[in-house]
Amino acid sequence: MKRINLILGCHSHQPVGNFDFVFQDAYDMAYLPFVNVLEHFPDVRVTLHYTGPLWDWFLAHQPEYVTRLRGLVERGQVEIMGGAYYEPMLCAIPERDALAQIGRMQAFCREHFGTEPEGMWLAERVWEPHMARVLAEAGVKYAALDDSHFLCSGLEPEDMYGCYMTEEEGAAIRVFPILERLRYLVPFHPVEETIEYLRERATEDGSRCAVLHDDGEKFGTWPGTHHSVYEEGWLEEFFTALTENKEWIQSVTYSEYIKKHRPLGRTYLTCASYQEMMTWALPAYRQRGLKTARESLARMPELDAQCGPFLRGGFWRNFLTKYPEANTMQKRMLRVSRRLYALQGSHAGSPHLDEAERLLHQGQCNCAYWHGQFGGLYLNHLRSAVYEKLIAADRALDALGGPAGSVVVSTLDFDGDGRPEHVLETDTLAAFVSPHDGGTLFELDFKPGAFNILNTLTRREEPYHDELRLEREEEGDGRVRSIHDHFQSKERGLDQILFYDAYRRASLRDHFYGRDLDVEALYRNETADLGNFAQADYASSFRGTELSLWADGAVECDGPQPLRLRKTVALSPRESRAEIAYDISYDGASAFCGIFGVEFSANLLAGGAPDRYYYTPERDLGRPMLGARLREGDLRQFSLRDEWLRLEVGWRLSEPGSFLAFPLETVSQSECGQERVYQGSVVTVAWPVTLKPGARLSRALAFEVNWLAPAG
Repeated sequence: MKRINLILGCHSHQPVGNFDFVFQDAYDMAYLPFVNVLEHFPDVRVTLHYTGPLWDWFLAHQPEYVTRLRGLVERGQVEIMGGAYYEPMLCAIPERDALAQIGRMQAFCREHFGTEPEGMWLAERVWEPHMARVLAEAGVKYAALDDSHFLCSGLEPEDMYGCYMTEEEGAAIRVFPILERLRYLVPFHPVEETIEYLRERATEDGSRCAVLHDDGEKFGTWPGTHHSVYEEGWLEEFFTALTENKEWIQSVTYSEYIKKHRPLGRTYLTCASYQEMMTWALPAYRQRGLKTARESLARMPELDAQCGPFLRGGFWRNFLTKYPEANTMQKRMLRVSRRLYALQGSHAGSPHLDEAERLLHQGQCNCAYWHGQFGGLYLNHLRSAVYEKLIAADRALDALGGPAGSVVVSTLDFDGDGRPEHVLETDTLAAFVSPHDGGTLFELDFKPGAFNILNTLTRREEPYHDELRLEREEEGDGRVRSIHDHFQSKERGLDQILFYDAYRRASLRDHFYGRDLDVEALYRNETADLGNFAQADYASSFRGTELSLWADGAVECDGPQPLRLRKTVALSPRESRAEIAYDISYDGASAFCGIFGVEFSANLLAGGAPDRYYYTPERDLGRPMLGARLREGDLRQFSLRDEWLRLEVGWRLSEPGSFLAFPLETVSQSECGQERVYQGSVVTVAWPVTLKPGARLSRALAFEVNWLAPAG
């Protein structure tokens, strides 16, 4: 009789910072009903992986679920797969943190299941060759990757039915290929198609192994799957078929297979992930080119079979280039990690270190660091959660040696681009400044609230925006289309907010405009900047704890006219306030009459909530929400208020000016279709200026963060 081994695995994950109702829905719709069915089929073996955020949630909200899983482990029906506890990308964190996160998961499994996991799930199946050594050093015996990893490294499709050894510096682990075909069959096709697929690949010696390992959420939370998998009984039918065919389909776990079968050989896998991930890592125009190339190759099946595996996209780390905001988060995380480990020698055993390490690990959760089919980086609550954990970790470390009532300044290449950035830090604020990108403030951490005020996202072109434009072009042409001709969009008219920014939406970006400055034109990015300072390379130096930045440029007035702009940034040592002073030196031949504008971008997470609004004590604005567009003139004070977070972010001006505000709104792809996401508010402080030849002009403002007084 021909036989084959089948490894069935589920990887289940919810990111740090996701809403509690999302955890609950996933539990009710997928995690719990899966186990309910599994318990009735003792001959079916399953390998289950849950990430740390889920384990934490289960223990807090559904501890009996962990108890039931332990029962399945003890009767040999379930193998618990390990991983890095809070699901980081191992390629994006230091090796010391990778080992610590893996160790955290191993300790959890020992405590709750009485055994240490032998295998490891890699987040998004992102693989780099050095990981073999890291995993082996952590005691990991095997990992599972996509078959595309193996195919693009030179193996043949017929070589995908078993496991291989791979190594780095002699440290070796086993790697299993996950079969793409099975991932697409289960649970979307009739059960008999999966059984037939396995029958065709069974052999007389029965040594082959087919691996199906995919998201646990596809068994219940993906659109339509709870109905098909449970209400219509797909999963029960599948497990019944495996049980009825158990004489030739050997349902095994990874560890059981390893004990009985040798590796097929040794292989070295290139840097890879699943095909979609490698595509998403490319710039938009390169994604379009790759799509065209794949479509062309698909029309030549024989050539596609030979060359298709090698037609790949990019490299995960390039998300850090594609999205500077992701790079900022990752480098912020590395800064916390370096600080944590620098303090370990002198403060070993400190509870502050333990707390800081836990928070650091939570802040390494991968989802907010990249964007593809699902929201990821575009979801501001996930980015906010990462910053919350990292800032809180820093605050815990401050207890072991922080600013302590003073201003601490430093200069370093923060973002890894070969040029210096500056950090100013007090007990309550940490300000990060980029001299070479317009002298901008790109992060401002309010430590008491563990909140990055400047956590915004720039409006960028994404390939899926093409679908919105196509929808607009095809509207009203009278043709009848099937549902397969359409993508999902959560609201009509999203193409009307597709505006793209020429630079990163940071703060302290300096502009010179004409007198007819209009907020609608600013929102649409249609306003001419008459100066060249917005992205200028500013020189910089510290005078004590005061940061001075200056640039020589020009403004357009009967041709380019020379102008020097100097700004100083100083933090108040005992208040959460940044003092910014500007000095303008104009040596043009013609008088310039226009507006000097200082752009800020802040994010209080919701643009359409009535408890988050614009405010000034100087007049009644009517509480316009942060998603509004408005211009208010002749003011000295203006702020954004968030009654939910109890935060107020505001400005105080030395001279009355205008405040022009508009929302940063992106269109991003999510599980349910394309949607509008509020990424923050852009507020431009605008002063009218008349600069005659030889003129010298000064302006100053305070940018401050405070707790709102309790309501009532």
